[in-house]
Amino acid sequence: MKIDRHARQLAKKYFRACLRPNGSLDESNLRSIIQLLIQEKPRNYIATLTRLQRLIEIAVEERTVQVESAAPLADQGANIFAELERRFGPPARTTYEFNPSPLGGVRIRRGSTIWDGSIRGRLNRLERAFV
Repeated sequence: MKIDRHARQLAKKYFRACLRPNGSLDESNLRSIIQLLIQEKPRNYIATLTRLQRLIEIAVEERTVQVESAAPLADQGANIFAELERRFGPPARTTYEFNPSPLGGVRIRRGSTIWDGSIRGRLNRLERAFV
């Protein structure tokens, strides 16, 4: 479905109205805006809702923190999550995963940013430097 400029602008306006000062989404505002759009059914409301849904998906993905370690962490990454929350604010979602394939170290992903402190990551960077 092609979304016209007006629907994109409206979705962006509604999305900004749902943001709190710390950057997190206010779910009650979001629900009321969606209910209002469904009840009123303005022109291109489906396109506006589609674009609003995509903006919300992007916001949640950008605030998702994933920790992957090569050795099991005793606190399941709680210290790492706490430090990231202190620096960047509360995450929308957190996941911890034990994966022995990186050989050693920790790999942290927050949205599209990746901090790779694993031995596998270091070897890959070293290989790229030589090639």
